[in-house]
Amino acid sequence: MSFRLLPLLCVFALAAAGCGASDDYVDAPVGLDEWIGASERELVLKLGAPDAVYEMKGGGRILTWRRSDTERQGGDVYTVTETHTVDGQKVMVPVTRQTPVITWKANCVASFEVDAEGYVVGHTAQGNDCGALPQPDM
Repeated sequence: MSFRLLPLLCVFALAAAGCGASDDYVDAPVGLDEWIGASERELVLKLGAPDAVYEMKGGGRILTWRRSDTERQGGDVYTVTETHTVDGQKVMVPVTRQTPVITWKANCVASFEVDAEGYVVGHTAQGNDCGALPQPDM
């Protein structure tokens, strides 16, 4: 392989590595495996009514929950005293400041496959807040 291609391959490798990760969508948390074998009733009692239900042929269902929340932190106003020079004199002046506002979006789309007998047999989840889903009672 030519050494001239090496920088190009590095750029492609870095781009590919960056494409796999995102703050918006991450792999489903391992804790969702705890739901396998739980009843649909327990699932609904813990997570509330699903946002969508898909009836499958053969009697199974897919129950989907969507959560989205915008978090805001900061924006606090406070006053500090600073020394300023006015007409050659040093004076103490109160100055109002505000902390920076940080906003981020927390989201999760979780789907659980329930078989014809009413038990969870599989799941999928995407989002940056799926780890906050309740766990079944064991």
